[in-house]
Amino acid sequence: SSGINAEYGVIALSIHSILEGVAIGVAGSIQELVTLFISIIVHEVCLAFTLGLKLFAEGHTPKQFVLSLTCFVLSCPLGIVAGALVMRYLSASTLSNTVFVLKALATGTFVQVTFFEILGPEFATRYANQLHKMAAVILGFIIISFTMYLLHDIPTVDFCKL
Repeated sequence: SSGINAEYGVIALSIHSILEGVAIGVAGSIQELVTLFISIIVHEVCLAFTLGLKLFAEGHTPKQFVLSLTCFVLSCPLGIVAGALVMRYLSASTLSNTVFVLKALATGTFVQVTFFEILGPEFATRYANQLHKMAAVILGFIIISFTMYLLHDIPTVDFCKL
């Protein structure tokens, strides 16, 4: 059934978004928080658009469409709350290792979803637009890199010491 693909996508992207939210929640400085926030917002908009197109293309009902996207949209704020609770209630001795593992999971899911769930299938098709797709990926990388460069000068405040 084609619905299984979209349902898998909703579950996988929601888990991915929870972990991205956790990365925001455990941010240790304003610079890291702003950098993560902007990067994740841009990324989440692209994921939501892709997921919406997939749900629409598979012919889901409006109720299924709204329910699926609502689950996806609420997952990142849930992760932010979970990350903030981790920062608030873990002792200093376990906080560093826990934050490291959570950030590693968020990074790993980002790489997996980006390259294997989105870009891989997109470039696996044999359409004539391959050059345009590659140009869009490169342009997106340049825009995000330039944005991160501009954000580099944001003053740093260590939240862990507040």
